[in-house]
Amino acid sequence: MKITSFIKATMAVTLFYGTVASAQTYAYNPGDLLAAFRQTGSPDLVVDLGAITQFQQPDASPNNPVNLTSVSSALASTYGSLDGLYWSVFTYVDTTSSLGSANTLWLSTARSDVNIQVVAQHSASFNSQGYVIGEMAAIVDGTSSGFAAIIANQAAQLPNGLNEGGDPISYTVGVGPYGDFNGTLRGSVENYTGVSFAGSSVSDLFQQNPGTENLGIYLGDFSLESDGAFTFNPVPEPSTLAMVGAGMMALFAIRRFGRNK
Repeated sequence: MKITSFIKATMAVTLFYGTVASAQTYAYNPGDLLAAFRQTGSPDLVVDLGAITQFQQPDASPNNPVNLTSVSSALASTYGSLDGLYWSVFTYVDTTSSLGSANTLWLSTARSDVNIQVVAQHSASFNSQGYVIGEMAAIVDGTSSGFAAIIANQAAQLPNGLNEGGDPISYTVGVGPYGDFNGTLRGSVENYTGVSFAGSSVSDLFQQNPGTENLGIYLGDFSLESDGAFTFNPVPEPSTLAMVGAGMMALFAIRRFGRNK
């Protein structure tokens, strides 16, 4: 009997520390890019995609999509269907660092046509972007709180009603009903898959340096497919663009020379 009790106690301790260990797999670092999803009647999903530097200067070859499998697996674990799903990508820095100047934002903007890139918009003032950061920071606190359910490495589920109006908060509460972080942005960061999702849902990623004189810097686009695949398509490097341009000029010259024979 004593042995049985010892085994049970050992199992309880093992389960306890195993739970604690799994809860510690979600580790947000300042400047990590977050992909956030919400759907009526389901928990919010926030996935840490890693440091924004990976998307400013991606390791992947230009025009070679980066397949973010952590998002795909987390989506499958959280939602039975991707119909009626709102999603966005965002992060911030509130102090000057190697990532950017203080109150820099990185925000997604949905494409109305998946084949046409969104036009860059002017940034907001230093203080206005600071208000947005306040909402984002509360969501970040929510992902690291005891209310969050860690479902996979760097993926957290947040209950929709998490501490409404306080800090921490859920993604649904923090981004607000219009996807503009409760009116602190001039436009929405969210995309919407629709009632019967088929094909692709595409959002462009911009770096917004504080100051109304600054235009957003385009970094690439995120694509969500109806099968759950989530990818990042980086901006081609200038050298690659130059090579493409040279190739097109050579092709034009060959065609013109051929006509003149």
